[in-house]
Amino acid sequence: MEKASTAVKAVFQPSKENLAFAGGLVTQLDGLVVKRKQWEATDYKKANEGLYSLLASCLDVFNSKFVNASDDDKKTLRGELKNRLTADGVRVQRNTTTLTMFVRFVFGSDRKRAHGYTYVLKAAISYDVTATSLPGWIVDQGGIEEVRKRMIVSEKALANRTALASAKAQVVANVEQASVTPLAKFNMSGVSGEYALLLAKPAPDGTVSIVGVISDINEAFYNACLLKMARVKAADNAESLALSKEGTDLLAGSSSIAANDSVAIKEALAA
Repeated sequence: MEKASTAVKAVFQPSKENLAFAGGLVTQLDGLVVKRKQWEATDYKKANEGLYSLLASCLDVFNSKFVNASDDDKKTLRGELKNRLTADGVRVQRNTTTLTMFVRFVFGSDRKRAHGYTYVLKAAISYDVTATSLPGWIVDQGGIEEVRKRMIVSEKALANRTALASAKAQVVANVEQASVTPLAKFNMSGVSGEYALLLAKPAPDGTVSIVGVISDINEAFYNACLLKMARVKAADNAESLALSKEGTDLLAGSSSIAANDSVAIKEALAA
């Protein structure tokens, strides 16, 4: 019997050019580390100019060297940074952004502070702020903490908009499906238009009474109804996701407890 062939994913092997690119950029970052240590030893308690200048240098290296680099150069650099950071006890995950790795490499600061600095650089990039104008821009925004707060709010708002858009698509699909297979269908005189709004009053026994009708609703009214339905759907989706995550976490915890109990039983039997 012939063995089924298995596809083996090729391991990325950086070229000499890739390694030279990564090595040169890491050397630049090493130079920023030296500047950071000098800043901490002299100006750290006096002013923020040194910090803003270091962040501007990080942004300059990122924009001028990393953004336009080839994919292989980027992979090689990420590998080099990951090795250096891991050696220094910094945890790097697959989804860790290169910008975050830059900040952790240069500042060697705690995770929370590094994320704050990364938020500032992400905000600067989103607003097309150049490295040269970054220090002044941070001052105009009210400092590092203010930029970080605004960026967090912006990311939450973006996530909410994405969730709402997804929920609206689901609602539209449900409405289209209900046009073919209605939730309910009955004769009612005096109702006209492509769409009409029925105001229903639910009763404790499960029956529903139609207490009002608006015929010929316009497109704006129709879209407003869809939006309201989408918001309810988005809330339901979020609740379902939270419950699913909670259930997964509980199952994971139960599996861990069961595994520990199994080990304990085996040890007891062996004693």
